[in-house]
Amino acid sequence: MRTAVLEGPGKFVIREVPIPQPQDGEVLIKVASCGVCHSEMGLWDGSFGQYPSRIGHEVSGTIVQLGSGVDSLSEGQRVTIFTDRHGYSEYVAVPAEYVIPIGSNTSFTAALGEPIGCVVNGLRRARIGLGDTVVLVGVGFMGLIMLQLVRIQGAGKVIVVDTRESALSRAAELGAHLCLNPKQDDVKQVVMDVTGGAGADFVIELTGNQSGLDLSSELVRIRGSLVVFGFHTSERRVNMFLWNWRGLDVINAHERDPRIYVEGIRVGMKLLEAGSLDMEPLVTHKFSLEQINEAFAVAYARGEDYVKAVIEP
Repeated sequence: MRTAVLEGPGKFVIREVPIPQPQDGEVLIKVASCGVCHSEMGLWDGSFGQYPSRIGHEVSGTIVQLGSGVDSLSEGQRVTIFTDRHGYSEYVAVPAEYVIPIGSNTSFTAALGEPIGCVVNGLRRARIGLGDTVVLVGVGFMGLIMLQLVRIQGAGKVIVVDTRESALSRAAELGAHLCLNPKQDDVKQVVMDVTGGAGADFVIELTGNQSGLDLSSELVRIRGSLVVFGFHTSERRVNMFLWNWRGLDVINAHERDPRIYVEGIRVGMKLLEAGSLDMEPLVTHKFSLEQINEAFAVAYARGEDYVKAVIEP
């Protein structure tokens, strides 16, 4: 089978390797789609990681073979999976307990299980209540999923913050009540005005950078909640005086327990099938396996027209 091997910064090479054979309790999946994840950009640019590497973890596809002892799934079943590698391949073998069926009305492109599961689990940790004011700092791919699910949870007002006008336009189309650009707007002042000087009940940081974390901390009301959802790959400084003064609840929304991921993915697939979550407008770019270097270059550049890229082997 063909697989993409990251042999160094900015360099995927397509290799021929044997099709993996499912072991006891495993399932062999023919990959239909694998999302390009922002967390992989550090591997792409050489910031971290080791080479060669076979990555890719946002996988959906079809079961083509069952390992011994698997009786809860069937060949031909359309699924999404939880995995941490090898997704940029024609086939991948994973434990059956990490395989989640998808509905007949859900496309492979939409069934990006791992990121959807991340958002579901993050919001379960946050416990947003009916009528709460929520600020999303950063509305890229994950932020636009978050926006839809925050509204489902019954948030009273959802304010989004981003420096890209295209991101703000998409957020408005998906139901954001107020869209702010820090390049043009005094974000802190506007949020305080909207909340009567109190600040937001929940601020969800989705940028993964220092400035986004700093801004998020300033927008939370006394005894409000700061949800750190951005993917941070290095040390950060925090204003502990501000956190203490306001008595913030700080929630880290990323657990690495596979069982928790799978639970979140199952919920996410139900939301997709029910039509409560719309992923189709978020997938803006599609590439073949042979185009994977182009796909990563586009994802890394994050142009105005970009939200999400997928590889279709």
